[in-house]
Amino acid sequence: MDYTQVTFRIYNSETFATDLLVHCLGDIGFDSFEETTQGIIGYSPALQFDEKAMNTAIEELPIKLNYNYRIAQIPDQNWNSTWEEHSFKPIEIEERCVIHNSQKYPSETFEYDIIINPRQAFGSGYHETTRLIIKRLLNMNLTNKCVLDMGCGTAVLSILSSMLGANSITAIDIDHWSQENAQENIQLNNLSNITVLLGSIELLGQQKFDIILANINRNILLEHLPTYSKVLNPKGSLIVSGFYKQDIPVLCAKAQSVQLSLNNVSEDRNWVSCSFGF
Repeated sequence: MDYTQVTFRIYNSETFATDLLVHCLGDIGFDSFEETTQGIIGYSPALQFDEKAMNTAIEELPIKLNYNYRIAQIPDQNWNSTWEEHSFKPIEIEERCVIHNSQKYPSETFEYDIIINPRQAFGSGYHETTRLIIKRLLNMNLTNKCVLDMGCGTAVLSILSSMLGANSITAIDIDHWSQENAQENIQLNNLSNITVLLGSIELLGQQKFDIILANINRNILLEHLPTYSKVLNPKGSLIVSGFYKQDIPVLCAKAQSVQLSLNNVSEDRNWVSCSFGF
């Protein structure tokens, strides 16, 4: 998938200006972000990018944003270069789980040791939303569970689910680079119970899942919630992230409309993960 990269330099003194910008960009199709010392870098699928719509959304923010930006195109064949393997440092979570690449092993031993050679900048465990879901999984019983990992990225959540005892995991992503990288990472961890598919909710049929993981932006979650409700087992858990604290009411309202109730909320720097069930 080709991406449009927009690098924003922000001059506002308000500390929340960057969060407001990320929120509004997420609403118009940007699906990933990187923080910089001077602002943010946003990534939008190239076919969805609309510079005029972007500027209009920013003008409608509740504060006047003082900013400039530059646009670059990242062709599909060059997407791997957005994250060089040598820059990926081990990530420790809850003193139980470590995520590292095949070149940099941790100095300590952890209960769950995950090897990830990321081919893109998202889903490796660095982002708050990924960590929030990992922390949630570490406190759940996944023994013999059937898991769905939507927007799987590097497959880090699928890999941890397998290590936690899940019986089978279906991992799905719309990006073929993510599909290939997920398969590579699964092999690195010597796992055989994870199936990686290219696509989205159209791939979901009659199969039911005990646990559904969806680390995707707010608008996609709102669109997908009715389908997740249909494929979730009666005693199952839907764990979602990829949105901000202020998005909780609209997500809960949509969830309630498909008979799902909020069970748990966790937060990290205004990013949120919610758990729903029947």
